Amino acid sequence: MKQMTCAQMGGPADCTFSVTSDTAENMVEQGFAHIQQAHPDLAKEIMEHPAEENDKWMQEFKTKFETWPEM
Repeated sequence: MKQMTCAQMGGPADCTFSVTSDTAENMVEQGFAHIQQAHPDLAKEIMEHPAEENDKWMQEFKTKFETWPEM
């Protein structure tokens, strides 16, 4: 199980909301749900990115998740 803050996942630098998961995909899903609720302007911006940009971010996040320490 791994835990990251919204900021560590790429959200606003001052956001300390924590997400805990055992998969990168689930962590992103939970993190994006938080962003939609707490940071709607950022969520809108993310949704407007080209799919290729979001896919690249996801690949980079999966690498980060794999190397992130367990709780």
